[in-house]
Amino acid sequence: MQEETPRLSVAILAHDEAGELAALLETVTFADEVVVADAESSDDTTAVARRAGAKVVPVKNDFNLNVNKTVAINACRGEWILFLDPDESVTPELAAAVEAAVADGDAPYDAYEFPRLNNYFGRYLKHGGAYPDYQLRLFRRGRARFRCVSVHERLDVDGRVGRLGAPLYHETYPTLADYFRKLPLYVTAGADYLERRGRRAGFAADLWYFLVRPEVRFWRRYLFKWGFLDGWPGFLACFLDAAQGILAYYEFRTRRGSSG
Repeated sequence: MQEETPRLSVAILAHDEAGELAALLETVTFADEVVVADAESSDDTTAVARRAGAKVVPVKNDFNLNVNKTVAINACRGEWILFLDPDESVTPELAAAVEAAVADGDAPYDAYEFPRLNNYFGRYLKHGGAYPDYQLRLFRRGRARFRCVSVHERLDVDGRVGRLGAPLYHETYPTLADYFRKLPLYVTAGADYLERRGRRAGFAADLWYFLVRPEVRFWRRYLFKWGFLDGWPGFLACFLDAAQGILAYYEFRTRRGSSG
């Protein structure tokens, strides 16, 4: 007898995130199948996934995360796929919305996006451009793929995109230590982006990236997008976002040398 195709699969890419993964897996028990692509973890990530009944697919720890995310997606058998990161969690409201969306045979959509609440230093930010932070994560198998970029990958969809109202929770930087642990990755990715875009170093670029752009970025988020309403976590989020751009440009400039 032919095996029945699951209606909903959850795909996850993880690397040394056993604790975060365990918390996430507790929120996706409504799925028919869970696939975890383990990128050469040295902790208990694989064991945690298997204890929860997930299928584990070993992958290399590739800096281009879109490659491994695609592996996780391709290992899913479900008619619909929900892609999640280990530091995210599905609220009961979102779980119900996802179940309703995939069960609706008359819906004209091939993918859905939904808002994400990001935890910065102990507070889920709702201002400063941090919310609603719509994430396109639920899609029919074969109708979406990740773009070939190093970080902050987004899905390209072949079809119509709907929207769900319930939020996804994201433990972005629960503590300052979490921020500084992840900072080198994002600084390098930012420098890579400037290189791919063909940016040139020099006096005008120095003025823009070291002075003008950070000032504009900070005040746009903190003042004009009401980041101040999120208290000191909101201030830190806006300030560090502006500072991260400076560091990315500095790394880019160092690579190319002062001559540009």
